[in-house]
Amino acid sequence: MNFRSGNKIKIEGGMSSMTDLVFLLLIFFIVISTMITAGVNIDVPKDGGTASEKKILTINVNDKNEYFMDSRRTPISSSDIKNEILKNLGADSIISLYGSNESSWEASVYIIDIAKQNNIKISLNGNKK
Repeated sequence: MNFRSGNKIKIEGGMSSMTDLVFLLLIFFIVISTMITAGVNIDVPKDGGTASEKKILTINVNDKNEYFMDSRRTPISSSDIKNEILKNLGADSIISLYGSNESSWEASVYIIDIAKQNNIKISLNGNKK
C-alpha cells in the first residue's frame, strides 16, 4: 500500500524579499560611506565656553490675562507692558514668555508682536510652576 500523497508542503522561505533587504542595506552603506569621506564642516567656538551675557526677561501671563515681569508680584497693564519691556531689555536680549492654559491667546500674541517689532528674540513656554 502506497499512502504517500503527491502534495507536499515546502518549508522554504522566499529569497526575493531577502535580496531586496540586502540591496537596501548596500545602498544605505554606500551613501553613508560617501558622506563620511566627504566630511562635514563644523564651526567650533573659539572661546573656551564663556557664559552668555544675554539678558533673559521672563514674562508670565496668568488666567486673568495680567502680565507679570520677572519675579514681580504686581501685575502690569497691557498699555504699560511695552514700555516696561523696552526699559528692561537691551541689545541681545531674550523674552521668555510663559502663558497660562486659561489665558487668551491675544495676550500672548501681544507680547510676541512687541518682540517682533523691536527685533527681540522670544522663547514660548508653557505654565511656569
